[in-house]
Amino acid sequence: MTSQSDEKSDVTGFDPKEALRLMQELLAAVPEDMPGVKAIAGANRKNLRQKIYTLIDRLKDLSLALDPIGYPAFVLDPSDPQVMGTLIANTLLAQPRQPLAEIDRFYGSGVYAIYYRGDFDAYQIIAGAEIPIYVGKADPAEHGAESVVDQGVSLSNRLRDHQRSITAAENLRIEDFDCRYLVVKSAWQNTAETYLIQKFNPVWNNEVSICFGFGKHGDSSDTRKNTRSPWDTLHPGRPWLLLDPVASPLEDQFKMVASVSPPSTECGC
Repeated sequence: MTSQSDEKSDVTGFDPKEALRLMQELLAAVPEDMPGVKAIAGANRKNLRQKIYTLIDRLKDLSLALDPIGYPAFVLDPSDPQVMGTLIANTLLAQPRQPLAEIDRFYGSGVYAIYYRGDFDAYQIIAGAEIPIYVGKADPAEHGAESVVDQGVSLSNRLRDHQRSITAAENLRIEDFDCRYLVVKSAWQNTAETYLIQKFNPVWNNEVSICFGFGKHGDSSDTRKNTRSPWDTLHPGRPWLLLDPVASPLEDQFKMVASVSPPSTECGC
């Protein structure tokens, strides 16, 4: 009589007895004391390592499948940087939008998002929507700062830098910009910023490679050894602009910005 386990083996093509035999052979072939391992040639060593990693992953999956008790689809681990970055980013997105022009000085470092609601043609696809045109972070004044006072005023200073850049631009109005910001414990701002950039692909962020250059601080082209940024090409007016050669024709940059499709605004926790 065929047992239920044997029937399942026939259906899946997996033979537990054969698998057990092969694993016993493998254990015998890999003794605990391995004095000759260092002598293995480089190419063979690399191939062995790749096969070992594949085998480890396969055995882990098999071990989980053999466990009669199920595993949860997700485990919240606060020590996981990606989990904390997502949590911080979504907490930021829950904050009320404030006019960027009204941001005053305050203590703390963290993350922020800037939104556009004006009538500049290239940005009409995101104007007034819950899609930031730029996201960023501000690091604490002291590494590992424990309190918001120790963190300094880096977050508000960063937002006020952006106030000045937008105000200086000849074809933008500071009244058309809102922001959200969140002060966070030191070191967590990096993972939150990464999550926000990946989620929204903000058109002004360097990582998106479209209308980048908004976040630069005005160092001269003699120091940077590069050309005028696309942002300064599209929005001239910042005082150091005259130091930079033109990066590309304005019309080409305008077309690049206007062709960007907005990302989904659904929360991806």
